Amino acid sequence: MKTDGIHIPDPQVLTFIAGRVSTNIRELEGALTRVVAFSSLTARPMTVELAQDVLKDVFPQGEAPEVSIERIQTAVSDRFGLSMEELCGDRRSQNIVYPRQVAMYLSRELTDASLPKIGREFGGRDHTTVIHATSKIARMIREDRSVYNLVQELTARVKQTR
Repeated sequence: MKTDGIHIPDPQVLTFIAGRVSTNIRELEGALTRVVAFSSLTARPMTVELAQDVLKDVFPQGEAPEVSIERIQTAVSDRFGLSMEELCGDRRSQNIVYPRQVAMYLSRELTDASLPKIGREFGGRDHTTVIHATSKIARMIREDRSVYNLVQELTARVKQTR
């Protein structure tokens, strides 16, 4: 089966992912992207077992708790040792821009928030800034295993039960 140029030999993989993600389409796409990226990075065939391994930390009970942009910002701030003011402020040094882009990416993937709303939550930024951030981090996830691991770690941290 071929979906958007991605070859998925076992359609049960898609069924499994769809059964685990019921909140929104972006989360569904994000879960599929994680499985595809992991398969590609590890050269493991895309199977239901692989999908279970990749998604077990992200959706431990099959249901993701409600995630807010503030919760994502807090997790990213803690992980990178930044204050919320730095994360959402005007400074554009690399040690602040990268975590901010990661947080915007996670906000897009894990919430139903619109691009303008995400931009507002990050210091009144324009929706095009959010698009740039999400595109850049998505590309980095595909190209760099450490970025993939970071996003996985932060996703699991954000989705932990309160």
